[in-house]
Amino acid sequence: MSALIFVRTPYNANSVAALTGALEVDRRFSGLAIHFLWDDAELGRQVRELAKEGERPVVAFSFATANVPQVVKVVGRLRRCLCSERLANVTLVAGGPHPSGDPEGTLEMGFDVVVVGEGERTFPDLLARLFAGDSLTGLAGLAFWDGGRVMRSGRAPMVDIEAFPPFAIGHARFAPVEISRGCPYACAFCQTPFFMGGRMRHRSVEAVVHWVREATRAGYSYLRFVTPDAFAYGSPDGRTPNLEAVERLLFEVSRLMGPGPVYFGSFPSEVRPENVSAEALALVTRYAANDNIVFGAQTGSPRLLKELRRGHTVEDVYRAAELTLQAGLRPIVDFIFGLPGETEEDRQLSLRLMEDLAAMGATIHSHTFMPLPGTPLADAPPGRVTPEIESILGRLSKEGLHIGRWRKQEELAATIYR
Repeated sequence: MSALIFVRTPYNANSVAALTGALEVDRRFSGLAIHFLWDDAELGRQVRELAKEGERPVVAFSFATANVPQVVKVVGRLRRCLCSERLANVTLVAGGPHPSGDPEGTLEMGFDVVVVGEGERTFPDLLARLFAGDSLTGLAGLAFWDGGRVMRSGRAPMVDIEAFPPFAIGHARFAPVEISRGCPYACAFCQTPFFMGGRMRHRSVEAVVHWVREATRAGYSYLRFVTPDAFAYGSPDGRTPNLEAVERLLFEVSRLMGPGPVYFGSFPSEVRPENVSAEALALVTRYAANDNIVFGAQTGSPRLLKELRRGHTVEDVYRAAELTLQAGLRPIVDFIFGLPGETEEDRQLSLRLMEDLAAMGATIHSHTFMPLPGTPLADAPPGRVTPEIESILGRLSKEGLHIGRWRKQEELAATIYR
């Protein structure tokens, strides 16, 4: 009897829900026992017990770069536990943004196989081969050990997100509905275009309504979305807003949800500042329940915006904040501190923009630069927040105008870099 163990963490619920959903609609796994186990001290014992019962149990991890230190500890404990019992029938599989960007390094962390790129198609095909004891040769989208050497099987084709559910209803694993995937912008610090592709793919209104209806029947009571730019939903090029498609989506899901709240253009999604308009914001205030709109400035330096290939201007940020406030919504604006090549002049320009936005009534969401594998800035040193910026962020926090985990990100980035 085979078993699949998803290692649960506070940060991978969405990806686990999507992968479980892909397995639920795959007839090959109708009888598969799927376990969801936390990444705590009990994991080794639980996996050991399942390994003694099953023929080829698979333990699956999904994680981002910020989670690497914790994953290294968990995998180390798990490997030691399995080795102490001489259990060699367990396969450790990794997927997600960090493994996709650094498959060789992820294998060296103690994994047997890495799913590179999107997992809805590759992961089920991998499981079918592992459970059958078949060779992994010829299955695209993998990196794996072969006699002490790392083998790469090439990039798998991009997934048609329309063909897969956004979550797993049968296993009650719900998540925000992914309505778009991929990004036509190639921001130098971001993994999305390099991991998900440069062409934005959309889940149709009909598919979204179908899955939301099924979820509400199972007790799902509120609705959030995942997309790189909510106002670009339905856009053929991923750049030009398609407000007709946005309104149709919001009208249908708000009618379906009834009194249940719908959130759009807010966490865990965002919008691009140049796509913020009075018309787009009117759709949010008419159909959605959120009181804020999230968008990225990242820096107040025109020079850095150009070098980072952000595709918008500082003026776009001011304009987006003004329109958002006029619509009765609160702008939450992302900034990244410690960017590679950042000069004192760049920092002062960012501080000026940040102070101006806060004075208008916006909330500053701070981040510290963390180099991510697979991006143009992967080899850059981690960022540091200067004492001046730290002091200003502290003051804004006391005034209720700042959120963010910049300090934790700074510590994690330095640890991972070492």
